[in-house]
Amino acid sequence: RLYPPISSPGTRQRYKEDFGAELRRYKELCAHMDGVNERLAQLGAQLDQVPEDSAQYQALAEEYNHLKDVKRSPEYQEKKRESKTLRNKLFHIKRMVSDYDKL
Repeated sequence: RLYPPISSPGTRQRYKEDFGAELRRYKELCAHMDGVNERLAQLGAQLDQVPEDSAQYQALAEEYNHLKDVKRSPEYQEKKRESKTLRNKLFHIKRMVSDYDKL
């Protein structure tokens, strides 16, 4: 509803500007979430290589469990929801610009 079909070059320009701003935010959110997921994967692989009764294993497990808690936190879940919303918004804006450009 915020982005109906484009009817003028000025509207097209505004959509492109909005797209750029929203894309930056989307990339920030994705980078944060990707960082958490990549670190979890690294820790999981390291845990598989270290003896379970070692101090190193305990330290890795604590960090792993902390990151799992982070992923369950309301803040992380909100970022996840926001990224999904932004993704849909970006696709819609891109489609509106593309449809206008075809005319």
